[in-house]
Amino acid sequence: MAVPKLRFKEFDGEWFNIKLKKMVKSLDAGVSVNAENTPPENDEFSVLKTSCVSLGCFDTNERKTVKETIEIDRLKEPLLDCSLVMNRSNTPALVGASAFIRIAPKNTFLSDKLWQFKVFDNTNIEWLAFYLSSEKTLVQLRDLATGTSNSMKNITKPDVLNIDLFASQKEEQTKIASFLSTVDEKISQLTQKYQLLSQYKQGMMQKLFSQQIRFKADDGSEFEKWEETSLHTFLCESLIKGSKGNKAKKLTVKLWGKGVIPKNEAFQGSENTQYYKSSAGQLIYGKLDFLNCAFGLIPEYLDGFESTIDAPAFDIDNKIVHPYFLINRFLQKDFYQKNGEEADGSRKAKRINQSVFLAMQIGLPSLEEQTKIANFLSAIDQKIEVMAQQIEQAKTWKKGLLQQMFV
Repeated sequence: MAVPKLRFKEFDGEWFNIKLKKMVKSLDAGVSVNAENTPPENDEFSVLKTSCVSLGCFDTNERKTVKETIEIDRLKEPLLDCSLVMNRSNTPALVGASAFIRIAPKNTFLSDKLWQFKVFDNTNIEWLAFYLSSEKTLVQLRDLATGTSNSMKNITKPDVLNIDLFASQKEEQTKIASFLSTVDEKISQLTQKYQLLSQYKQGMMQKLFSQQIRFKADDGSEFEKWEETSLHTFLCESLIKGSKGNKAKKLTVKLWGKGVIPKNEAFQGSENTQYYKSSAGQLIYGKLDFLNCAFGLIPEYLDGFESTIDAPAFDIDNKIVHPYFLINRFLQKDFYQKNGEEADGSRKAKRINQSVFLAMQIGLPSLEEQTKIANFLSAIDQKIEVMAQQIEQAKTWKKGLLQQMFV
């Protein structure tokens, strides 16, 4: 029988099989316009990026500002309240991704890579948004995607409209949509708290590293002045040779961002390339991604992994500098962007070599004050991590609900 595993008790009977085109009046796309890659301010005209929609979530910040009058006049398909938007062209993982937008940002329009759904009266559009974001439907949509590039796939309007799905009567659709929207609201609240905590940390780091806020010693006395110190004073390059070729897993040199090296940032090495052993606790940076804040402390799960010469690793003298103080100082824009201007090479291959890096300077307080700063920031990070775990748990719960509340 075509019935969901989890159902509200006031409903019974089978769900009916129906083509999506019997529920959807039209899929309407916008147009490609010239726009500035910055979020709009004060209700400026804007066009949505394809990244605005990602697996059931809508990010209002993923918009580009349209300022030229000639481009504003070309804008087509305004984003509506209570709308459903889908990616028709994206990476293999995100093509077909969709999201429900309850309140549309003002003066916002679709690009040519996005569709906006218009539905018939027999369909609750929010219910349909949840249906389309379920893993079963996403797999179906990805299977329809075509394209010669492995990085970009497309789905066509006829293929999407001919999808078969199972639907309930609109009354039950509305009940399901109302329930799942409360789950989304919970995720939204947790996400907002996560963002506020992250913003608080960023604000505190700026004040701490600019010395607007200073800690005091345990006896209540003032700490001494910070001293400008060259990085080579407490960093020592580690060049322990590892294997050549593809015999072991290596660290890839990509933008890790904000001091985090993800578990999946590893790959099988290339033939005849020399790699270097890395150890947990070492500092590592991407020569080619310096300007993008590609720094990290090697975690325990990457102990013994290897990196190329483009991702040098350094031992840290813990008697001079606290590693967590150091990595957070490196994450400040006034460090990596200002010092990144010293990069050598062509525009497409700018790099910061070890000698240039080690000659850089940072303001260094006493180790005791460093430790107080590190402990303070670490406590905030722990709260952020707990919030991130709660968000993931809520998303996992929602994923399970989607699997059980739809046929």
